[in-house]
Amino acid sequence: MLARLIISSNTILRSSILNIAKVAVQNVTNATIVEKPSTHNFSTFIKGSVNSSLLSNSKIQQIAHNIGPSRTVTKYSYRKGKRKSVKAVLKRFYRLAWGGWIRTICGRHKRLWRKSPPRKRRLRQHVLCNATQSMLLDKMVGSYWRRAKYYVDDPYEPYHTREEFPLTATKPRPYFPPEN
Repeated sequence: MLARLIISSNTILRSSILNIAKVAVQNVTNATIVEKPSTHNFSTFIKGSVNSSLLSNSKIQQIAHNIGPSRTVTKYSYRKGKRKSVKAVLKRFYRLAWGGWIRTICGRHKRLWRKSPPRKRRLRQHVLCNATQSMLLDKMVGSYWRRAKYYVDDPYEPYHTREEFPLTATKPRPYFPPEN
């Protein structure tokens, strides 16, 4: 049932994209193209009825409304050819020394007058990201931010070690002899 629903939604999406492309091609053939280089990217400007007809198309408006924001990685920088860190990741997340990432809860400063005291207390807490999110965030930052950082009076110092997990434990466990 789910596969049939996915296939039907894909065919509907594909047919709507084809219809939009046909309308765009018809409008472009009717419009006049003027070559006017821009100062940034030497783009081509199209005069005529293209802008008004494409913007008034309900399918294009629906697709444009459903598109979400994207924070992609710059693969190669202009000066050195290195990957660039995504600034939104550095602003919103904090990397712990063992590879985990933590973040604050969204809306922790918004409309506090309507939230109950237990909910306000939960909003002050931090949330750990899961393994998939941590791997994605590691890919979105550079090697500098993946290294361990040592700050003076770091409030996150107790969380940089992970002693309860056997693979990351550094301190030896105490030995308790068996009782006879």
